[in-house]
Amino acid sequence: MEIDKDGGLVIDTDAMEWRSLAPGVGIKVLRLDRASEEWTIMIRSEKGSVLPPHQHIGNSEIYIIKGAGHHEQAGHFKTGDYVLEPDGATHSPLFFNEEVIQIMFAKGPSQFLDENGNPTFLMDVNMLSGFAEEHVLASA
Repeated sequence: MEIDKDGGLVIDTDAMEWRSLAPGVGIKVLRLDRASEEWTIMIRSEKGSVLPPHQHIGNSEIYIIKGAGHHEQAGHFKTGDYVLEPDGATHSPLFFNEEVIQIMFAKGPSQFLDENGNPTFLMDVNMLSGFAEEHVLASA
């Protein structure tokens, strides 16, 4: 599917399946841009889940659609908040005490880390291609 330069594209996110990123953390890949290495995902973190430690390689912007919580480095967040995570920001594990749904737009990869700060995997356009549905891949 190609994005019409005059019309745009509407994606029915409710029709998409959640793909498992980590236990209790699901994603829906909304946009991939191989040329710029930018991507947009929707993230659902279930109550009791943990987003592993990670480092941003490029700026990330997040909009909280549902839920609230506390991020050790960024502070408290709630429905309707906008979060900017700068290039190089390193984050501790994020523990979810309730379901949180967010949209994340990234201008580069996120490097996930083990408990000693060593890289475990890179979340980038190539990795996310394995989670994306055909219509997203077609426009990447």
